[in-house]
Amino acid sequence: MNTRVCCWTIAACGALFTVGAQAQPVASASVSLEAETDRRERGLSWSDGKPALSVFATVPSGDALAFDLGAATLRDSARHGGADVALTIAPRYTVYTGGFALSAGARGNVFIGRSGMTYAEITGEVARTIGPVQLVLGADFAPSQDSIGGHNLHVDASASAGIPGLPFTLYGGVGRTSGSSRDDARSARLRPGGTYTDYHLGIERSRALLSVGVRYSDTSIGKNEVDRLSPYYDQHFGSRIVGYLRIST
Repeated sequence: MNTRVCCWTIAACGALFTVGAQAQPVASASVSLEAETDRRERGLSWSDGKPALSVFATVPSGDALAFDLGAATLRDSARHGGADVALTIAPRYTVYTGGFALSAGARGNVFIGRSGMTYAEITGEVARTIGPVQLVLGADFAPSQDSIGGHNLHVDASASAGIPGLPFTLYGGVGRTSGSSRDDARSARLRPGGTYTDYHLGIERSRALLSVGVRYSDTSIGKNEVDRLSPYYDQHFGSRIVGYLRIST
C-alpha cells in the first residue's frame, strides 16, 4: 500500500463520515496502567528489551471526538536516542455507519530526555464486530520528517475474540511497514533493514479491573539486514514472548 492509496483511504473515510453517520455510542473516560516484560510497537522493542511501565487514558469530548493520551518508559533505548519516556497525544474522530466504526485522527509521539526525536502521524481505522469477533483494519502515515529520516507507512489487520464460556480472549494481527529514506541512520529507528512485516498472537484473561496476558511477537527483519553502526541500532526486533499485567478503570 503506497502513500497515495493511504491518503485516498483516509479521504474516503472522511466522506463516509458526512453521508452515513449513525447515532454514536455513549463514550466514557477510561484509564489503564500496564506493566510488561518488553514494550513493543509494530514488533520492535521500545524499551531495549527490558520491562516497562505505561499508562493510557481516553478522554471523550462530545459524541464523536476523543483524545487518547499515553506515557511509557523507554529504559534508555537506543531506538529513540536514549530518551527516558515516550508521550503520546492522539485526537481521533469516530462515527458509526452500516455496522462499521470509522476513525480518523492524528498522533504525536514525543520523547522526553532527548531532543530531535519527536514525530507525528496521520491515523485511520475501520472496525467491525461480528458476533464475538472484532476485526480492525488500520493505517498510520508519518509524513517525511527529519526525526525519522523520511516518511513511514504502517498498515495492519487484527482480530480478537472471546472464548465461549471462558474468561479468555484470543487476539492476533499482522502489519507491514514501508516508507522512504533520506537519512538511513534515522529511518532505521522505525524501519531497521527497510520494509518489513510484523505479527503477533496472544491470549488474555480478564477479571473485574485486572487483565493478565501473554503475547508472541516477531518480525521478518533479518539480522544481516540491519545497519549495526547506526546510532539507533537496537537488536530487539526478533521473536519474543511478552507477558503483561494491566489494571483498567
